[in-house]
Amino acid sequence: MPPVRASPVDDALNLAAERWRSLFPIEGEGATLASWDPPFYLRGEGLVASMSLYDQETYRGPQAELVVVPEERLGDAAAALDELAWTVDALRRAGLAPALARPLAESLGYPEIRYREGLFAADAATVARREAALGAMRARFPAVAARMQEVYGLRLPRSLAIFAAFWRSLDPLEARGAERLGRSPGGIMIWFEDGGLDRRTRDGLDPRLECRFRCDPPELVTVMWGDSDGLHYGLWYDDPADPPTYVAHNYARDSAETWPDREPTPLGVLAAQARARIDEPDDEAPPLSVYAVREALEWFADADAEALAADPPAQRWLDAPRIPTLGTFGPALPEGAGTIRVGDSYARIKAWREQPARVEKWIASARRECAEGKPAAALTFGLDLHWLDADGRREEALELLVMAYEALGRHAHAETAKVHHAHRDLASVGVFLRADEAEG
Repeated sequence: MPPVRASPVDDALNLAAERWRSLFPIEGEGATLASWDPPFYLRGEGLVASMSLYDQETYRGPQAELVVVPEERLGDAAAALDELAWTVDALRRAGLAPALARPLAESLGYPEIRYREGLFAADAATVARREAALGAMRARFPAVAARMQEVYGLRLPRSLAIFAAFWRSLDPLEARGAERLGRSPGGIMIWFEDGGLDRRTRDGLDPRLECRFRCDPPELVTVMWGDSDGLHYGLWYDDPADPPTYVAHNYARDSAETWPDREPTPLGVLAAQARARIDEPDDEAPPLSVYAVREALEWFADADAEALAADPPAQRWLDAPRIPTLGTFGPALPEGAGTIRVGDSYARIKAWREQPARVEKWIASARRECAEGKPAAALTFGLDLHWLDADGRREEALELLVMAYEALGRHAHAETAKVHHAHRDLASVGVFLRADEAEG
């Protein structure tokens, strides 16, 4: 079988990536011309490069996305890139600092591309790629859902298959946009990868420890990483018998508090992030890659809505009372589960840290009430202590959590609490071996 020949686009991209490492950044007196990523291909335009010229003291200056190899010259990319090298060197010799006051397109003489409606309209090949990803992940869903039930004792919502299909479908420009949003799949999403269900954990660790930070509550199951301070997003399960009630997020290396998101699916959370990046830009205008990934997210929106309709959150938990705990917005409680006398979280945190005699009475009372079928106090205090993570209170935290979850019939959460308690001091929350890694 003859070897598959690379396309002119691929050849041009590979050549540009090779040249970029030696071409940029270009230092001048008082200013720097930079292009931190190799060019990307934009259908109908050619190779486009994101460039910035900035003052070395203020870091301010013009930015633009310029067509450096037009579509009609892709077959002659080497010559086009030679011309680019000559052009930027000529600008350096003339002085970069004076160009700080001009648009880059004017200084370099290359056309600038800005977003316009229809720029990323899906062509037949794009639709085929996305539909193939949807088909593959929908077909994989039953096996992943079975693994979720086996490992966690939880119901996996069909929206996770749509989320997996979105990531699988991304072309290089869309993937660059997702990277600019600072989000990537994590946690149980590993099972949707090719060969993911065969991945083993190091030292035989329980898979429930993957992406489970030390203050994460048992209700949270990670599905996506953020870009700072240990940010991670997960499905929030009030009751293991039901689909998740919310998507929630937690900054593990900041306050480690868990908050619900407004969007009901992970894809919806990511789409909201893309819209905010475009509609409410910071000092830097959104790059074309962010528009590209927004368009991809919008394409998957109908499939996501269909999946949500098939696995909606249980209305009983959306409407149920919650007692906010230290570190969480509070698990939903069924009618008759009881209450607590100290509802103010600030008062509780002060007591846990400074009033041992008082909290001993709370714990004793919580045990009695839980035995009487009212686990609200045991669950609240258990999650308080779990989040505080004080060495002297770990055993009590686990005891209260397990008795509360068992009383509520939430046995899966009790088991997750036990596993987490036994491995709370792991050096890393990444417990799966890499696909190419064998345990020695």
